[in-house]
Amino acid sequence: MVEDRRVVMSISYKVIAGLVRALRIKKIFLLPKDKILNYARRQNQKPSFKLKDEADIYYEERTFLSQRLIVIHSKNKSPGAILYLFGGGYITNPDKRDLSLAKKICRETGKDVWFYFYPLCIDKTIVETYAATAGVYEEMTKSYGEEPLSILGFSSGASLALGIGLYINANKLSVKMPREIIASSAGGCLSQDLDMDRLRELNKKDIIVDYKYFDTAREIMTKGERVPDYMLYPYRGDFSNFPMTYLYYGSYEVIYAFAPLFEEALKKYGAPYKIIVGEGLCHCYPLLSIFPEGKEAQEEIINILK
Repeated sequence: MVEDRRVVMSISYKVIAGLVRALRIKKIFLLPKDKILNYARRQNQKPSFKLKDEADIYYEERTFLSQRLIVIHSKNKSPGAILYLFGGGYITNPDKRDLSLAKKICRETGKDVWFYFYPLCIDKTIVETYAATAGVYEEMTKSYGEEPLSILGFSSGASLALGIGLYINANKLSVKMPREIIASSAGGCLSQDLDMDRLRELNKKDIIVDYKYFDTAREIMTKGERVPDYMLYPYRGDFSNFPMTYLYYGSYEVIYAFAPLFEEALKKYGAPYKIIVGEGLCHCYPLLSIFPEGKEAQEEIINILK
């Protein structure tokens, strides 16, 4: 099922989109691999989150496979937990927007939110990223038993959210699937499966991401090593036994070109799904509550997660 939301874009969205376009953020994605990685390293050197317990939530700092794991707890606890997977092209750490949304989700659902700093592909391959993240999810299944689990991801984190289910299937693991997966702007590397004409047309409208990065990303993710196909092209994976899957896209983002491939895969395996398309909106718009369209999408996602 595809839900295309044809609404008049808010003035605040139009203003912000104009500013982003003027800043030419897309040019970062046109840099060669080494320069992109150096940019990511500089970004990752910025101070990390400083956590302080608040009136209604508190934090538990943990380490999983040598990576930082923040578990956000509500003082009004509800059963279940949510795995939050940030975006950043597999090369940059989460930012304050991610933590802010994770806190909001915890407050409004009452569920624990596992905020995992999964291994980045700056020095590691995507295989290590997948293995560690699937490991965290498996740990959640042990910790929460029959309580409901959900996975939420944005951009590369959206592909990884789907990837956990694909990893479970590929490795024939005896790990239960989550109750639902919510993936905002899930994509993959370039392949002959894509409609390249549509991709190029969407690229003209995209104010954030340039499709040429998807080829650079392949080099970054593999480091020249052979990796399982589904880790680069999630839409080619095994979607057997997948739970209800929600895919969010902006109709003005280049990654929207991947939506038909995911829809075809979900249909092939009989997985229940819903694709929500924000007409005229940008990459990962549900992450941005600064404009009404993003705020509305956040509230919808939180209601799904409750």
